[in-house]
Amino acid sequence: MPIKDPDNINWTVVVYLFSISMLGSLASYFYNLLKGSKFQLWSLAAQVFISIFSGALVIFIASYLSWAFEFAGGIAGLAGWSGATFIKALEDRLIKKIRDKND
Repeated sequence: MPIKDPDNINWTVVVYLFSISMLGSLASYFYNLLKGSKFQLWSLAAQVFISIFSGALVIFIASYLSWAFEFAGGIAGLAGWSGATFIKALEDRLIKKIRDKND
């Protein structure tokens, strides 16, 4: 699997996808506030950190699969919204693929 040349990375797209991921994270947190959760700064910081990580995973996947800009943005937003759930789903899929390969 070749690693893409860093000189050819469109950094505007990367910043955009991270921004959309952050918006998804904030939207999810504020939605929980509207549902009655109490505001806690550490909880907001944790959600944002997790969403940045899930957004980074989307950037890697989108780059590898050559997704369209708009599609990658939508998936980045969903990854930001779901945060740890998105990461756990990717983990479960990877573990299943590894188990199937070993059988």
